[in-house]
Amino acid sequence: MSKQIHLTSGPITSQLIRLCLPLLAANVLQQLYNIINSLIVRHYIGGDAFAALGVAESVMNLFIYVITGACMGASVLVARFFGERNFPRLRRQLFVSGVLIGGTTLVAVVLTQLFLPQLLRLISTPDELMTDTTAYLRVILVGMLFTFAYNYLAATLRAIGNTKAALYFLLASLGYNLLAAWVLVAQMKLGIVGTALATSSAQLLSALLCLVYMRKKLSFLRIRKADMRLEPMLMRLTTSYAAVAALQQSSLYLGKLMIQSAVNGISTDAISAFTATTRVENFTQAFGISACEAIAIFVAQNQGAKQYQRANRGFLQGFAITTAIGVGFSVLLGLFPTPMVALFLGDDPQSIPLGVSYLQLMAWFYFLSFIGHSYVGHYRGIGRMNITFFGTTLQIVVRVIGTYLLVGAMGLDAVALSTGLGWVVIVIFHSTVYLLERRGIGYHLPSEDGPPPKQA
Repeated sequence: MSKQIHLTSGPITSQLIRLCLPLLAANVLQQLYNIINSLIVRHYIGGDAFAALGVAESVMNLFIYVITGACMGASVLVARFFGERNFPRLRRQLFVSGVLIGGTTLVAVVLTQLFLPQLLRLISTPDELMTDTTAYLRVILVGMLFTFAYNYLAATLRAIGNTKAALYFLLASLGYNLLAAWVLVAQMKLGIVGTALATSSAQLLSALLCLVYMRKKLSFLRIRKADMRLEPMLMRLTTSYAAVAALQQSSLYLGKLMIQSAVNGISTDAISAFTATTRVENFTQAFGISACEAIAIFVAQNQGAKQYQRANRGFLQGFAITTAIGVGFSVLLGLFPTPMVALFLGDDPQSIPLGVSYLQLMAWFYFLSFIGHSYVGHYRGIGRMNITFFGTTLQIVVRVIGTYLLVGAMGLDAVALSTGLGWVVIVIFHSTVYLLERRGIGYHLPSEDGPPPKQA
């Protein structure tokens, strides 16, 4: 497996690509698993279970993206301390983030288990889907503790540039996950609960693999007794970075819950179509998310080494590559929507036209989301989490308001149009902030010998 990558010197483009490819492979593998898992559910359980899975995932994804957001936010500090070569401080920060984020995850899991029926009613879950959705989430919520453990450890590995190790462990857990899902669902007939059991146990496996590898191969990350203290300064820093990143993700997915509620009120066919288009979107968005992570890691390590102009050059090169990929996906979604949604919906004559119309409308705006990913990586890397939070909140407000205003007249297409308008708004916001930043208004990128940038 690869060693950690020092990104503070050498050719920028090749380093970004080397950093990004394992991240991309991991994200694509994750989405491929979600796709195959959905096909297993639809084939062996049925269309209602597939729709229930879509509703359940709107709740589950809120947890996942808050957890991953918090872990990614905290990992910016790991990358920065790694760039400084300050390993004792890095280990203390790992302990603090583990206690704070892990403890918060536990509390959230308990509360959601207690109030799950009320939550599902709040998002207008149809009565015919309530039993399957509840059964799935009861198991998955317990597995969120394992999801935290994996994301916490994997984010640490990625922050030091060791992206291949996390990829290998994810690959092993996904292979196990698919096998377990087939056995539990197709052979043992455990239904949607079998899917949840396979997913949760796979998260536990991936977390254990990461932990064993870090203890055996990366001794400088091994937390010792002397590191186990809740240092107030690190608590404030970790809370600032992790909480704002988590708030960014939670605002996005709380908005998506509200959008899911609007879709649930259209029809079961619309729910199935939306679930299928979400699968397509999640798969293609994996490319933008991977570029965002790579840019953030590159920028953060160079910030820690006080290579501020190199950090900005890395962002600009990453921006160009990511935008080109986004344009390519806009073209693909516009030209080939039917086979994409038919993969999940089979020959469903009611749902397929809804999904095709959705993707064709979204295609006009799709590349803008990749521009947004580039900016998020830049601002996350320099520690300006507040900018990513404000931009995401602004975007989701546009999406939610637009959906509810237009859904009566446009149906599912209202979600696609509102999503596109949200991307327009966030790109305008981020571009304006960046141009002001370059002109030294409100914030500026210091020279190599200048003072460190402001914290989030």
